[in-house]
Amino acid sequence: MKNNSTGKILRLIIFLLVALNLLAVNLYEGRWVPKNREVLSKLIEDNKNKGNYVVFDWDYTSIYQDTQENLFRYQIDNLRFKATPEEFGKAIRKDIPVDNFTDGYTNVKGEKINITKIASDLDKRYIFLYENYIKNKKMTLEKIRETEEFKDFRGKLAFLYEAIGGSFSHDVSYPWVLYLFTGMTQQEVQQLTKEANDFGLGNRLGKYTLESSDILTGETGKVKYEYKSGLRVHSEIANLFHEFQKNGIKVYVVTASLEDVVKVFASDKSYGYNLNPNNVFGMRLEMDKDKYRGEYRKGYPQTQTKGKVEVINKFIRTQHGNKDPILVAGDSGGDENMLTEYKETKVLLLMKRKGRLDKLVNDSRTLVQTRNEQTGLLDPEN
Repeated sequence: MKNNSTGKILRLIIFLLVALNLLAVNLYEGRWVPKNREVLSKLIEDNKNKGNYVVFDWDYTSIYQDTQENLFRYQIDNLRFKATPEEFGKAIRKDIPVDNFTDGYTNVKGEKINITKIASDLDKRYIFLYENYIKNKKMTLEKIRETEEFKDFRGKLAFLYEAIGGSFSHDVSYPWVLYLFTGMTQQEVQQLTKEANDFGLGNRLGKYTLESSDILTGETGKVKYEYKSGLRVHSEIANLFHEFQKNGIKVYVVTASLEDVVKVFASDKSYGYNLNPNNVFGMRLEMDKDKYRGEYRKGYPQTQTKGKVEVINKFIRTQHGNKDPILVAGDSGGDENMLTEYKETKVLLLMKRKGRLDKLVNDSRTLVQTRNEQTGLLDPEN
């Protein structure tokens, strides 16, 4: 009897220790700057189970590099389009001023380029690609990639994205890349996102150069530009998400990427973040029944700069008694408004990038966390 009683007591003690461990804040050390981990652990402990919430940006904050840009170039490389040539032509011109691009976005001879010139070249290339692969599969992907039409299309469409972003305002440039999903269903875009994510995670971090055709120079001439490759998950951020949620603090993502794209990365268990997809807010497109249309969703804010604050106030803050988020995390000017808007926010987690949000470093609430550009890993020494 005595042995049985002792065994029961030991089992009870073990059960209680396990239960206490599950309840305790367990933000693992990882590669956090030690002070950052300490402050974040205390934030969770002091604010758990009180109806609080936190807001994170996604690209370059919750992950390393940009999921939408990675998807864009994967879409080009694999010619995953559903738009007709007419729809494609409309999409690439939508809302783009006819002014010349800024000086950093000329052809290799230094000649000015504008949307009229480059769109004319892209129209011709897309018709060839549409008739020979996208619609009819007359050629294999491997064969069509060998053509000058593909080379010119790939080089110029990737360049156009950069030129628009570098020449015009965010409200023009941010939604532009999304219009290339015209004619695709949500399921098709999310499947494409999964493929592109997996490719990016398996690809090296680095830079590579794309050039358009030397032969089919068209009205634009030859263009050349350097791009970034690869994606990386941040296991420390995933663990932080888990600890917030385990302790009754809701985690939301507000991103300038397409909402349906980030939902894949944030909620698919293979990536480890395991967020509720309903807690992801991003850019939205109009729909024709079950297919995306090349127009931004009417009445819904663009989720960049001030639009991020609008979305937080309209869709998130109201679910929490109009309380401010206890933490906001971001990395760039597109996040500055939400990082500085809320006076009751206790911690600003700045996933620092060179030359971005430098003034915010001086805010007493700011935790600065840098990453190693070669590995994408958090730098424990900043």
